[in-house]
Amino acid sequence: ESSAASDVYKRQGFTDRMLRDLLARLATLRVESAPLDGVPALDASDALWVEPELVGEVEFANWTPDGVLRHSRWRGLRPDKTPAEVVVEA
Repeated sequence: ESSAASDVYKRQGFTDRMLRDLLARLATLRVESAPLDGVPALDASDALWVEPELVGEVEFANWTPDGVLRHSRWRGLRPDKTPAEVVVEA
């Protein structure tokens, strides 16, 4: 992995160990097609899809008008929550 890519992930809240652990967990959940509807074609074109079984927490500045998180930063997995418990917060 390049140093520049590693620096980007670190600024977004990831450590190298967190990335390795998360990628290993996501690999077991991999599926061929999107498990949800409405993903913009540009975003979907190079996406790798997983079953929605893990819950992660991010902090962010605000939402863009089209519903994208602005200035997001990874906080970590939330093993105390299920996907059914997740709500969109302002």
